Amino acid sequence: MYLSLLFAASITLATPENGATYDTHSPCVKEFLENFEKRGEKPPRPALTEEEIKARDRMNERYEEWVKAGRPKDKKVKKWEDRFNFYMCNDWTKELMKRAEEEEKTWKPFTWNADFTVKEARVEFSETEDFAKPIAEKVKAEEKGKTVVSAKAIRPGYLKLGTKYWWRVTAETDSGEKVVSDVRTFTTADVPPRMIGKPSLNFRDMGGGKNADGVKVRQGLLYRGQAPMTKVSVEALKAFYVDKLGVKTEVDLRGKDECELRQKNYGEVETSLAGIEHLFFPIIPYHVTHPSCAPNVREMFKVFSDASKYPIYFNCAVGSDRTGTVAFILDGVIGRDERYYYDNYELPSFNKNLPRFRYCRKGSELFETFGPKKEGETTRGNVIKYLLKIGVTQEEIDATRRILLEK
Repeated sequence: MYLSLLFAASITLATPENGATYDTHSPCVKEFLENFEKRGEKPPRPALTEEEIKARDRMNERYEEWVKAGRPKDKKVKKWEDRFNFYMCNDWTKELMKRAEEEEKTWKPFTWNADFTVKEARVEFSETEDFAKPIAEKVKAEEKGKTVVSAKAIRPGYLKLGTKYWWRVTAETDSGEKVVSDVRTFTTADVPPRMIGKPSLNFRDMGGGKNADGVKVRQGLLYRGQAPMTKVSVEALKAFYVDKLGVKTEVDLRGKDECELRQKNYGEVETSLAGIEHLFFPIIPYHVTHPSCAPNVREMFKVFSDASKYPIYFNCAVGSDRTGTVAFILDGVIGRDERYYYDNYELPSFNKNLPRFRYCRKGSELFETFGPKKEGETTRGNVIKYLLKIGVTQEEIDATRRILLEK
């Protein structure tokens, strides 16, 4: 009896320490958010090459000929455009993004030690001590040659901000014995944004933290991101959007034709098959003052102001341009402080598509439209003025605030 107790298999939790405060942002994301000025330095414009100059002149000549011909509709010709500052980032940010790619593979802040070989483990995070409704993730052991080593780390991507969690690890020995670790607690820092999964997933909760008035912003109600999963089963789609996040409504900023084409070409799964109401409100990114955008922005606020539609997931193709534009407007309704608009807009740069920064030609249009232009103005004030101007009612704005704010 004494020997069996002495050699009993055990799992010991290592980090974070019991009762610690845990920052859900990875080191590179944290560095990105903390260095507002560094990431905001506009890189110098490089001189055009000889080839680019020739291409510019040829294109402009064709354009002038087209204009002289009366701009025939059967042949549209564009003027040359310097695309240098459509999407760009400075050297500091480029270097950080490279480090972030490696960090995604290596940063696993939750670690534990087992005194036996672990082939598979289950890690559970719970908001209650009884683990009644845990966030559970399976971790498989890594193989090094022919040796199976214990899996000892994980990076959870669904933790809420400013929330106390209990966590534990369960695994089986070679003989089939179930081993449960000790239980520890930690509290997540209430520092938005709440990032779902890895930074490159470009999926975030619009809640967390406080607005400029010090009012808490509710989590788990409004998500922003890219197009739904590709080439997965309806069950897998439902497990992510419905079972984990509770999504009821998808506000799709693409046109229906674009969505159907991507389903055909890339194997996107139609969210309505998972029981999600799929609504379309196509917009032109950044150019929300364009006449074609106003009706759809106005109509989508009928959805945002309806509590029965939540939780809502709004998205476009890559979750950066059209999604970033609507997120900017929603941050204005929430009443975020001035710096947060930049943070939320620029974070999709981790998405490995194209960088999105305030000094890019596209991004600058958004900040020029809504940014303060004179003393006493605020971004959120300009957003509200815009919404009222296009026909969103004050009642709809107030209802959206009541849903998203704890006050």
